[in-house]
Amino acid sequence: MPVSKNAILTIAADGVGAVSASLGGFLTITPLRAGRWLGLADTDVKRRRVLGTADLALGITIIVGRSSRWQWRAVAIRALLHLAFAREYKRNNGRHKAVAMCALLIIDAGIAIGLRKACRFV
Repeated sequence: MPVSKNAILTIAADGVGAVSASLGGFLTITPLRAGRWLGLADTDVKRRRVLGTADLALGITIIVGRSSRWQWRAVAIRALLHLAFAREYKRNNGRHKAVAMCALLIIDAGIAIGLRKACRFV
């Protein structure tokens, strides 16, 4: 039985939401340990918590907003959050990680565009 494009997009968005909520929660609750683990050791704790809280909130919104017009918007905003992470990686001499964040921006933006096209509420 073939899987529909909408089902694939929803699964992808759920994955983005789960990873976002997990890493955001980790960065919010334990900014020192998470910062070292994620390569953000030179980013101050307050900035790490802000990035983590934004990531956590967007992850929850993506998961809770499943099958609604809000999901694609949350994924799109999450894609833009990758730019903030890329900036921090660049500041921390993590050029390869900054490039990876830009690649994730493109992937998340593609998911958001697909969800928007599939959304009947738009």
